[in-house]
Amino acid sequence: MDFSIYPLQRYDKNRLYIFFEDENGDRIRRSTGVSYPKGASKKKREQAHKQAEEKGIELVLDHFKNHRQHQQEKEKAPLFSTYLDEYYLPDLRSSRAESTYDRYKLAFNHLLRICGDLPLDEYDRQLISKYKLYRLNKDQVEKTTIDLELRSIKACFSWAEDYDFLIKNPYEGKDILYNTKKTKRAFTNTEIQKLLKHTEGKLIGLVIRLGYFTGMRIGEMNQLKWNMINFEERYIDIPPEITKTDKGRLVPLEKKPFNIIKIFELTLNKKMKKAPKYYKGKTKNSCYVLPKERGHGQYSLRSIQQKFRRTMRKIGLPDELKFHCLRHSFATHTLEKGGEMYAVSKLMGHSSTKVTSEFYDHTDSLSFRETAGLL
Repeated sequence: MDFSIYPLQRYDKNRLYIFFEDENGDRIRRSTGVSYPKGASKKKREQAHKQAEEKGIELVLDHFKNHRQHQQEKEKAPLFSTYLDEYYLPDLRSSRAESTYDRYKLAFNHLLRICGDLPLDEYDRQLISKYKLYRLNKDQVEKTTIDLELRSIKACFSWAEDYDFLIKNPYEGKDILYNTKKTKRAFTNTEIQKLLKHTEGKLIGLVIRLGYFTGMRIGEMNQLKWNMINFEERYIDIPPEITKTDKGRLVPLEKKPFNIIKIFELTLNKKMKKAPKYYKGKTKNSCYVLPKERGHGQYSLRSIQQKFRRTMRKIGLPDELKFHCLRHSFATHTLEKGGEMYAVSKLMGHSSTKVTSEFYDHTDSLSFRETAGLL
């Protein structure tokens, strides 16, 4: 064990210190607590040095022991719940839309329920297989939904790898997902015309048309306020906080969707004039674009979904067609009519054309605004 002992003068005494190199090669000094007075005899100095040497051995051993314990604690992966609460979820909340945050958190809760709260580095592919089978067979969840959850879990472990909580993400790669059909169900031309004809003149019909003619998500439409509508240049400015991807975008308003917006504006003006007490202290810009069918305020997501489902069943269209399929129909029908993949990708708010091309056929031509007005 290599260390040196040197006396350093402190007032009327000489205090003995040890000097040694730590694990990084840095020179460390520690007091042994042993000293002797100035002018002490050779015998007393030798006795002091012997005591300092014994103490020095203890100090050096303690230093390296504490370092090893510190390294072991540092290298020990935290429990998954601790990692979520203290590190990942706070970062996720600050960088994602609230709906995305809630969706991710739900997937993590399922993982904890099915696989248990383990140290982060104990999750392996066998556990993710257990997760998939449990969700599929016991919870009876669709494979496409499970794949969405698995992508959230994969992103969580990728973040852990990026920030040195893990050496390697155990869920890297696409083989952890179910091999589900990638094309998304769109309305056929016959189906969409049947739906539009049956809902003509109804509020739900206007909402359906706005979704179909713009490709907006139902959650984005539900959160639209009048300050997001630019009447002069005819576009909707969708802010990041109401999008799924936490990225804002502009949606051009061509003739059909613009006329729908004008009808909604007329409806609001009538309500504000007829019942001013409900709008006291409110400006038009602070009101939601989609009005409540009866009364005042926002047309809720639940109401939209219920009315859409009742309408679909009434006219005999298949249950597999959800409101979100209007968005797929916007992309599919626009591309079929010659829309450019890049333009459709931008209008849909996808992160890249790769995301769009995974689900929709490739075609080319036309500008963004021309693309938006093809339907």
